[in-house]
Amino acid sequence: MSQGLDEIEVRLTIEEDWEILKTVRLESLLDSPDVFSATYAIVEKYSESEWRDRAAHKTKYQYILAIKDTQAIGIVGGIQNSAHDFNLVAMWVNPKFRGKGIADILISTIKELAISKGHNRIVLSVSPGNSRAVDVYSRHGFVFISEWEVLPLSSGEKNQKMEAKRESKSHPKRPKIILGADRSRLCQSPGANSKNTIFLVLAQSCKSLVLAQSWRNLF
Repeated sequence: MSQGLDEIEVRLTIEEDWEILKTVRLESLLDSPDVFSATYAIVEKYSESEWRDRAAHKTKYQYILAIKDTQAIGIVGGIQNSAHDFNLVAMWVNPKFRGKGIADILISTIKELAISKGHNRIVLSVSPGNSRAVDVYSRHGFVFISEWEVLPLSSGEKNQKMEAKRESKSHPKRPKIILGADRSRLCQSPGANSKNTIFLVLAQSCKSLVLAQSWRNLF
């Protein structure tokens, strides 16, 4: 297996992650400039203070990173809009790690985060022509709605919005995701030793989490 994924840390950012967050966000904008509402030219000008505030959730954004060793290989963000919907934003996975389920984990964890904050509806925008992204989002219950978002796309295209509403039952193939900050307590939770369990780390004190290689086949 190329680019082994034996150990991945999936967690909310903290202030000390500001450089990692900056790096992966800029990488995503360079790799896929036509899919985000933000542009590299604007984002690269953010000050260290702005990045620190974003990493510490002192702005309206919350970011979750997938980290292997010391490199962020994936990112997803969340923001509450004026309608109290939870918007999924900034979704990106390093090209070297695509096709391995990283996107599935990021989407699952941001959905769990939204639910933990009391949201029953999550929205995002995506180009209908981006079949790979649409397929991933569809696997997680997102469906197209008749709303569009104008982005600064060089092609002049518009992104269409998708929504996912809180499921009454857990997806049968999706690993259980445990939210919490105390890893010692989490490891004693029901199912903690199962290969179908993923921990979303929410505190600096938590250590990297070992995910069974077989998790890629669970989505």
